[in-house]
Amino acid sequence: MIGQARVWLLCVCVWSVLPSFAAQAQLLSPGDLSRVHAKLEGDEHCLECHSSGKRVDTQLCTHCHADIQRELQKKSGLHGTHYRNQPCAECHIEHRGSQHDLVRWPDGARDKFNHKLTGWLLNGAHASLSCAKCHTNKNERGASTFIGLSTTCKSCHKDPHEGRLGAECLKCHNEQSFRSVELQGFDHGLTRFPLKGKHTKLECAECHGAPPNAKYRPLAFETCTSCHKDPHAGRFSDNCTSCHTESSWTELHMQRNKHPKLSLSGGHAKVACAACHDRGNDKPPTRGSSCVSCHAPVHEAPFGKDCADCHKQIRWLGVAEAQSREAHARTAFPLVGEHKQVDCDACHSPKTALSRRYKQLRYERCLDCHRDPHQGEFSGRDGGECRSCHNEHGFTPTLFGLDAHALTSFPLVGRHQAVACVGCHEHTQPGSAVTVRGAASAAPARLDWRITGQACLDCHANPHGDQFAKEMAAGGCAQCHTPNAWNLPSVDHSIYPLTGAHEQARCDACHGAKTDGKGQADYRGVPRVCAGCHDDVHAGQFRLQEPKRTCEECHDTRAFRIANFDHAQRTGYALEGKHSSVACTGCHAQVTLHNGGTALRYRLGYHACADCHQNPHAQEAKP
Repeated sequence: MIGQARVWLLCVCVWSVLPSFAAQAQLLSPGDLSRVHAKLEGDEHCLECHSSGKRVDTQLCTHCHADIQRELQKKSGLHGTHYRNQPCAECHIEHRGSQHDLVRWPDGARDKFNHKLTGWLLNGAHASLSCAKCHTNKNERGASTFIGLSTTCKSCHKDPHEGRLGAECLKCHNEQSFRSVELQGFDHGLTRFPLKGKHTKLECAECHGAPPNAKYRPLAFETCTSCHKDPHAGRFSDNCTSCHTESSWTELHMQRNKHPKLSLSGGHAKVACAACHDRGNDKPPTRGSSCVSCHAPVHEAPFGKDCADCHKQIRWLGVAEAQSREAHARTAFPLVGEHKQVDCDACHSPKTALSRRYKQLRYERCLDCHRDPHQGEFSGRDGGECRSCHNEHGFTPTLFGLDAHALTSFPLVGRHQAVACVGCHEHTQPGSAVTVRGAASAAPARLDWRITGQACLDCHANPHGDQFAKEMAAGGCAQCHTPNAWNLPSVDHSIYPLTGAHEQARCDACHGAKTDGKGQADYRGVPRVCAGCHDDVHAGQFRLQEPKRTCEECHDTRAFRIANFDHAQRTGYALEGKHSSVACTGCHAQVTLHNGGTALRYRLGYHACADCHQNPHAQEAKP
């Protein structure tokens, strides 16, 4: 115990003698750490790499170096295969200072490292590359690392073929030189120019040149003239495939729609080349290249000499519909409106003889093509011609408007102008079959334009019953109403003149009572006294008690509230003095009736002062 105390005392003395050194040095560290571990300097960080009883704990190393840990777990890479069971400290030696490399490379230097140990041997041009040329990655801590590189070519090299030839570069290239290409078995179909016909027998050098100066891209091949000389000196299209194929130059294959100046579709396809090309197939005919050079015009309509406007398919009959419709504007019957949508065969029926199918068609009148849906109903108007009511833009809506209706026996005025045609003209039943240009079809339902009744009751119901039988016999509904509006009648109210507030009241406020159960308003027998319409708010005070009074004695039709009530004249009790300023309710109080209702009490039955006021002199002071 005495020896241990002496040792402890010696340590304390040394520490006290060297205070400046103790503030800077690490008593437990054998030396400075490497540059990459410089942040771990200090005795307080020892346990981040060392554990009790061990020099360096491998598990503590992989705690920070997660990328190494992943290689060990996967048994891949240099650490996961060659150094899997070796401690980290055998190759990575610390506490030698920042000037030393943390890695102790096999064979003494990084450039002598056997790259085969990583599982990827450096061959050819790869063997002469410096480590830094490929190993440029950073790990999770931002430090340079040799781990994580891919061994695929595209991970380092840009694909000049842009993926068209696949991802296996070694099928054609090797690691000795990129320009040293092995083309045996190369599939040219993967390129943008698959080899066909005569091209399959060509040697690569005939197009790309001989190695090492062979040229593979860019190589022009867009047109045949990129490689071949044009023997026609530009007289035809640059696209030689219009006439030639890759199988043989001498085998001609003229595409019908590629023939210069003239399509070979339809009838011209059967014509021999020599029939037109009298100076050779590659020279134009001496007669010219227009239709009229060989064919005489047959049309009477001014279609011009360019037959290809319509006969683009080189067919004398059955011209394309689009061209036919376009040319129809130059005939005597241009297609307008709904006629533009009609099938050609609907007018030019194949069943009609060819001599009459086009030139002898009748079209002066609508009825030359269309059946009369009115069955002769309007034959007296313009001979039954449709144009006075319809046009080519549609059978509906009709052109027969208000102005035309004014010329009939029933002009449309007022609300009648807004009524749809079907509101008065009902549909008829479908008629029997009719024939239009040889085609039978059933006549559809139509509107019946013949209306005999024109009185109001022919279309409208009488909502008044028999109340106005006299007026109906004299002139019907027109005695009170007009077509402008049903709810604006012209009524002579002189039997009961409407004055004051009555003048503004709605008709149904007085005539709206439904007494017959049929929804008819009552216009006959309506009361003409106030009590017939208005409730008695005075609870019978003036109606049942003497002297009895009528409403008109106090009120008029202007307003129920009385503007100037002469109390002395009407009641016989003049309001004088203080009484003149007392409110009406000061004497006429609100009382509750036997039926639970309330009313102001106007007939008090007394006039004496004592009836309202207390006698202040009723008791005299005692002596």
